[in-house]
Amino acid sequence: MANPVYKIKDTGRNSASTTDVRNMASNILTSMTSVTTGTIAVTDDTHTDVSFTQPADTIIRNLIAIPAGNIVTGGSSGNDVDFSLGTAAGGGQIIATEAILDDGGSAVTWTANAPLYIIQNSHGHGANAFVGTGVTAGVVGGPATSEAIVIAATLYSAAARTLHARLTPIGADLGTAATTVTYIVEFLHLGSTPDQ
Repeated sequence: MANPVYKIKDTGRNSASTTDVRNMASNILTSMTSVTTGTIAVTDDTHTDVSFTQPADTIIRNLIAIPAGNIVTGGSSGNDVDFSLGTAAGGGQIIATEAILDDGGSAVTWTANAPLYIIQNSHGHGANAFVGTGVTAGVVGGPATSEAIVIAATLYSAAARTLHARLTPIGADLGTAATTVTYIVEFLHLGSTPDQ
């Protein structure tokens, strides 16, 4: 069943009533999924992969990563933690490999329970966007330095597809890891409801 169409009444001030806005908002359909990695090893160049299914006729609205414990880089320039998102295992078709912890010579910490919005409102972001994350509910602990997250391909998919997220420490072993990361993924549905 197609979503209903709501007529917005023009009051002469080109504004919608509260009722009109509520009717439109109640018609926006999103769904979510979450997936948790296995224990992230501290070992250099060891991949931690997870996958999830994007429903048909959706756009990825938000992709949030939350570690259960602290993740700390090695403390030398180039000791990063890289992230990628692809349509194939280890691929970077959606987000090419970028450092979400970018170690420029000082250890970078991603504090336990600090959410990183890797994709936010269907957009990437500039370098160092996680500083003080803090993005929600006053949680502090985002990495001080990170590379820009550039969306390399469409976040929309007409058909259901499996997406693969990868975390990789590079340059040296991590100072601290031995924890998991949970990804929360929100999808915006463009057509019918997920059950139809």
